[in-house]
Amino acid sequence: MKILKFQKNKVYLENDEVIDINRDIKAKYGIKTDGEISIEEYHNIIYDSALSKSYFLLSKRDYTVRELLQKFRMKYKRSSAVEGQLQKVISKLSELGYLDDYSYAESYINSKKSLGRKRIEYELHLKGIDSSTIESIYGEEKVDEKKMISDLFYKVKNKERDKQVAYFMRRGFKLGDILDVMKGLD
Repeated sequence: MKILKFQKNKVYLENDEVIDINRDIKAKYGIKTDGEISIEEYHNIIYDSALSKSYFLLSKRDYTVRELLQKFRMKYKRSSAVEGQLQKVISKLSELGYLDDYSYAESYINSKKSLGRKRIEYELHLKGIDSSTIESIYGEEKVDEKKMISDLFYKVKNKERDKQVAYFMRRGFKLGDILDVMKGLD
C-alpha cells in the first residue's frame, strides 16, 4: 500500500484513507512520504493508532464499548480487517480494566440521582449498556422514586399541575408515582 504523503501526524494512503499517528508509530514503522507499507504493517498501524487514540480519549472521560467503537468507526474505513483490529483494541482495553461497561453504568446511575429509573435506563441503552447489566445494578440498590419526586417537588411547586407532571415525566419517573406524591402533598 502506497503512502501518498505524511503531514504532521497524519498519513495519507492511496486508498483515500487518513490515519492519525504519533511519533512513536512513525518511528516504529519507518513511515515516510512516497513509502510503501505492507498489508500486515497497515493492520498493525491501525491497531497501534487506535490503541493510542483510545488511551487519549479514556484519559479525558470514561467510555462504553459501543461509544468507543462508534468513535473508531467514524475515524477508520470500514473493512473486516480494520474491524478485527478495533476489536483487538477493545479486548486489550477491557483486559487492562480501562473499559468496563458494568462500572460505567454503576457510576452513571450514581451520578444521576435526580433522574428516574426509566430515563437512566433509556440513556444507558443509547450508550450500549444491555438490560441485564442495568437490572443487576438496580437489583443491588433500592431506590425510592416517590421520595425523589417529593424532594424535587420544590422546583415546580408554583407551576400548573400539568407542567409539574410533565417535568417529572421528562425526568423518567412513573406517572403513578408522580400522581401519588402529588395527591399526598395536596
